[in-house]
Amino acid sequence: MTEDRALPTAADAEATHPHFPRWNGIAPLPNARMMLHVGAETVENFLVVGDAWGQLVAMELPAHARVLDIGCGCARTARMLLHHPQIEDYLGVDVIQPYIDWNSRFISPVTSGRFRFAHLDVRGPRYNPDGAVSAEEVVFPAADGSMTLAFAASLFTHLKEGATLRYLQEARRVLKRGGKLIASIHDRPEGDSKFSGDEFRADVQPEYFAALAEKNGFVLGRRVGDVCGQETFVFVAK
Repeated sequence: MTEDRALPTAADAEATHPHFPRWNGIAPLPNARMMLHVGAETVENFLVVGDAWGQLVAMELPAHARVLDIGCGCARTARMLLHHPQIEDYLGVDVIQPYIDWNSRFISPVTSGRFRFAHLDVRGPRYNPDGAVSAEEVVFPAADGSMTLAFAASLFTHLKEGATLRYLQEARRVLKRGGKLIASIHDRPEGDSKFSGDEFRADVQPEYFAALAEKNGFVLGRRVGDVCGQETFVFVAK
């Protein structure tokens, strides 16, 4: 796909994939570098994983859903839900500014602004080294109890334990009671540890992750199992 491993740039945020045409009213595809940093080495992978998560989210949507996409990337899942009749409002957040710029330029207009995107200026050595706040201090740009569903596709796979706690707390804050959080993890921590790794790859024991969620205002709705190589859960806000 590409040998260029650099992070997306402002120029990438103004471009679509050069191998695919633009069609009026249809969400375009991002370029290869944009796809690469959501874990997609190929267009096929980008679409297959997006479709899987789109189906997973759609299964849990209530009527008049207000959705928070935590770590939205270049709208890999969002594109699968653009015209879902049960979604009233969709907010995607990410720490990589070019993703937010690309989504705002190419995705939001397709939905007449119903899908919105906001930058989380969170500091991290890989994705946003000059960020204004640490991951342990993040505040999602949504009011208390304003969302009915939140999801994090391959987001907790890049968070240390302190940041994981904070993101769980914020997810619970913005969800109304009975709202759902769908989240995936890598589940192979080193040795006998419950949690290991860093921003590049973090692993946590599934039972420990569920316990952290429960300590922060959730109950386990169901353990989905493997989705695209990651252990996946549905939690319900108490």
